[in-house]
Amino acid sequence: MKLYGRNTSINVQKAAWVMGEAELNWEWVDKEGGVGTIDSPQYRKINPAAKIPTLDDNGLLVRQSNTIVRYVARKYAPQLIPRDDSAWVEAERWMEWQNSDNRVPLTKVFWTLIRTPENKRDMEELSSVISALNDDFSILDKYLGNRKYIAGEEFSIGDIPPGAAAYRYLSLPIERPVLTNLQNWYQKLVERPKFKEMVMIPLA
Repeated sequence: MKLYGRNTSINVQKAAWVMGEAELNWEWVDKEGGVGTIDSPQYRKINPAAKIPTLDDNGLLVRQSNTIVRYVARKYAPQLIPRDDSAWVEAERWMEWQNSDNRVPLTKVFWTLIRTPENKRDMEELSSVISALNDDFSILDKYLGNRKYIAGEEFSIGDIPPGAAAYRYLSLPIERPVLTNLQNWYQKLVERPKFKEMVMIPLA
């Protein structure tokens, strides 16, 4: 089993986290790499888009981070998939929230503050996007008001993509509203050894 992609990528972190929760052993290719280092003719043979991550499970190539999360849970850690229909729906909903609604503003703020030189930042746009990002996490905060985890009382795949996003959000040098429910949920994630190991990596 091989996982391709640098450990500072949020998408790779999601895949690595679920693999860690499943207690798998794997070869991590380009773990310490930089942005774009995996873009090579060799890698394009297994992922023509040259995107990360890719999971190679004994010849079966699994691409797209949330697909990897679902695949690993389905095959190796079924306890992470909610059995109740309503819990499953919420897990799936928030996985998709991370990869659609939340991804755009989070990525914009991250790239502006972490990877763009200060003299090239559009501060007016940044202020607007930060406001949208805070609104986005406020929605999650409200949802978590009467829940221990995303799908209910048990940790599940539904916590993995939003959890990786929450680490990035809470690590950014921005002003945030008081989000007590989000913080309470996040602290439960921090207590998980694989979250600390696979996700809590300095932003780069």
